Amino acid sequence: FYFETDRVRLFPKELENGRVDHRELSLVQNVQKGQTLVEKRPATIGLAGKNVKGEEVKAVPGKDVNIFLGKNVVWDQNRVIANCDGEPSKIGNKVTVQVVHEIRDNVGYKTGNIDFVGSIHIRGDVENGFIVKAGGDVVITGNVEGGIIEAEGNIAINGGIIGQDKTKIKCNGDLYARYIDHAQVDVEGEIKVRDAILHSIVNSGQKIVLGTKKGLIMGGVVRAADLIDVQHLGSKMGTQTEVEVGINPGFRRELNEIEKRLPNLDKELDMAEKALNLLNRHEELTPKKEELKAKLIRTTFVLKAEKRKLENRREEILNLINERQLERGCIKVRQTIHPGVKVNIGKAVRIFKDDFNFALLTYEEGEVSIQPYR
Repeated sequence: FYFETDRVRLFPKELENGRVDHRELSLVQNVQKGQTLVEKRPATIGLAGKNVKGEEVKAVPGKDVNIFLGKNVVWDQNRVIANCDGEPSKIGNKVTVQVVHEIRDNVGYKTGNIDFVGSIHIRGDVENGFIVKAGGDVVITGNVEGGIIEAEGNIAINGGIIGQDKTKIKCNGDLYARYIDHAQVDVEGEIKVRDAILHSIVNSGQKIVLGTKKGLIMGGVVRAADLIDVQHLGSKMGTQTEVEVGINPGFRRELNEIEKRLPNLDKELDMAEKALNLLNRHEELTPKKEELKAKLIRTTFVLKAEKRKLENRREEILNLINERQLERGCIKVRQTIHPGVKVNIGKAVRIFKDDFNFALLTYEEGEVSIQPYR
């Protein structure tokens, strides 16, 4: 067998400095499609021996071992190979690759962090400080209490996200949760929340919908490319709340990163060019300085290329943002917008100082337009 068949005892990962990380127990084994799981060798006829009297003892022929195939495995000559990415298991002599890893308890010190190539189903909570990563979907029956969840697919949390300003949720699909509180959430698809989004930074590449009569967004920053659909925005206490539609939050984040990097690039380029100018003043250079000069020339080429690339990408994103403003990104408020709410649609901004009921907010001629919501 080319995978661990006995996973009863789990040991914490030993770090380079000799300490151990009790959050890393390697509970999950990952295999990739085409990977060998079992190699079967044929039984031999055996060799005759002798007893203490020198008499010949006939060999007992070896017995053939039957290997049974479960799901997602196939025979390849004398080997059993995985037919998909997943987690290998052996029950008796039956070998299977599971595409869903199931945890019937909390993700905590008993399980350690979870990193699986397929989907994960957690029947408890994700405790503070633990990480769950999945190549597929993540389903959590309980709550997320300060952990980190990342999924290539969708994330469904039947309980709530209790962030404690430590929780980070990220997925390429859709997200469902009962509520989001003091967390950072980045989702490429849709976000559906049953009750409330509180004091969190929430980004959706499509739309955010709060489904129940409570349906509250209060505090923090909530962004969606297409639509925010909510019952109440802000609170009677005037809690500062910012919402934004019309621009993909991913573009906004990338643009901010580019704006941070470009000034640093200019400084690095300026220092390299000044050092190169100093070397060019000398008619003769030592071998070490010649080597330094060649290195500086390479550095300036690399920095200039990176600068051009970032400037082109910035221009591309700005064009996409301008095109996006012509589309119908909107905010639907089924009950009340409270004072202290800041609304961004494209480049238009509006800050509410009084209560406003039953509103449909859209972008119109450079301003946030308010229409009655029916």
